Amino acid sequence: MSDVVIGVEELNRKFQALSDAVKGQALARAVRAGGLVVLNAAKDNIKSNGLIRTRTLSRTRTLSRSLHSKVTESGAEHATVEVGTNLEYAAIHEFGGVIKPKNAKHLAIPVGSYTGSPRNHADLKLRKTGSGNLVMVDGNGTVQYVLKQSVTIQAKPYLRPAFDEKQEEAKQEMAKVFAKLIEKAVK
Repeated sequence: MSDVVIGVEELNRKFQALSDAVKGQALARAVRAGGLVVLNAAKDNIKSNGLIRTRTLSRTRTLSRSLHSKVTESGAEHATVEVGTNLEYAAIHEFGGVIKPKNAKHLAIPVGSYTGSPRNHADLKLRKTGSGNLVMVDGNGTVQYVLKQSVTIQAKPYLRPAFDEKQEEAKQEMAKVFAKLIEKAVK
């Protein structure tokens, strides 16, 4: 008795359709879906870490808005998505660190109503406080800037925790994309 498979050509066509359904642009769509899960979690972490409540970031939410996901590699059998930001100060919030002045002896930290560089305000005078700190005061004696040789920023990670906490959910989103593509391919 010989084994005969009826519809071999149809079966091979469906297998090829399945293979094609999960290659190239399909991979890019899947990793994009996974990347969006991590991206949204990172934005939530920025809010919960208090980064948007700081004086500089509260009004503009620049860090949160700058986060993006992008498919950086897409081939027949692989795809890569990157989630991140190109903001210069993003890493200091993620990892923490020490900020030192580049072109001056001190950092001028605004604490009063003045904004911008203290060099833009001719009425400022340098004073030493009782505790030895340097400050810049306006004509009324109101402290407008505190001068520091360095400032230590504590780490407030937002991106790595998003990746760590949302890996499974990202994989599930990718699986959903693949399931839809495969279902479409075998119809």
